[in-house]
Amino acid sequence: MHFMWFGVLHHVLVMAVVAFFVLFAASKAGGFVKILGNVLGYLLLILAVLSIVCVATAPMFGGHPFGLTVMERMHPGMMGPAWDHPPGPSPAPAPTPGK
Repeated sequence: MHFMWFGVLHHVLVMAVVAFFVLFAASKAGGFVKILGNVLGYLLLILAVLSIVCVATAPMFGGHPFGLTVMERMHPGMMGPAWDHPPGPSPAPAPTPGK
């Protein structure tokens, strides 16, 4: 869990710096470029905040951000032996009622 924090803090810091420069450049621009720069800058800031929230809530959902288990569902064989279910005996068929 701690390694997730190091990774997300690094990415959030980079996104915040890029967002700062995008918003700074947008403040100096005019017209459509200013609108586009503001939208992109604020989207980067929102994405940075959501990344922190995602990692902060991961322990509540079994270590998966927001409970998303996309990789486990799409590629169950790649998740290692802990995810594989050993083949067991097939269950006995249900008895049929007699006439």
